[in-house]
Amino acid sequence: MQPAQLLNWAQSLGQFMGRHGFIIAFAILTLFFLYDHGESIAHELRCVLRERLGERAGAYLQLATCALRASVDSMLVVGLFDGAAAWIAYSTAAVQHAGVWAAITGALALVPFLGYLAVVALALQLSVSGAGSSAALVLGVGTVILFAGDKVVRPAVARDGTRLPFVWVLMACLRGFEAFGLIGLVIGPVALTLTRELWEQRVQELEVQRETAATPGSAKHVSRLADRRALF
Repeated sequence: MQPAQLLNWAQSLGQFMGRHGFIIAFAILTLFFLYDHGESIAHELRCVLRERLGERAGAYLQLATCALRASVDSMLVVGLFDGAAAWIAYSTAAVQHAGVWAAITGALALVPFLGYLAVVALALQLSVSGAGSSAALVLGVGTVILFAGDKVVRPAVARDGTRLPFVWVLMACLRGFEAFGLIGLVIGPVALTLTRELWEQRVQELEVQRETAATPGSAKHVSRLADRRALF
């Protein structure tokens, strides 16, 4: 790689890191605001939803809260997992400032597939400096770590709260990040969880209506209708 090309690549990487660093800072500021005023916002939201949706508003809010917590927990766990595992891998490869590179990798790993940029950047730096074996080790092990974080750790942590398959969790994170930035990593799974709940509820209501229309006087179908409504 020519020095001019390397300089252009480093400049592009710096701009990319600066932009996403600003996004992360804005997301932290937004989360601090929500934490500081969360109780009042939640109370007002409950009042509005109860007026619009009736008694089911409480169940929706509980589901959204569980999905929100699961999404945040998955982000934090993935960042810590990827950062700690990357630090071990970088230290094994004798990388200078392994802790700094591991912190960068963990921070970027909050967004699915974004941590690969840090691994590739470090591998290129090592390759240019003549440490080809270390570059290969960093690239191989780093890819495995990030793959495990995105495909195993993130869905496993978020699955209990969102009740979504890992593919849907991953798609929700990516689509949310594309639409809203870092905050979208939380909004995406929550929105998809609520959408799935509303869809399943509507399907069940249509099935119950079809059954009760077929046998309107049957106590069995009336009991089944009451049981299904009790779930919500």
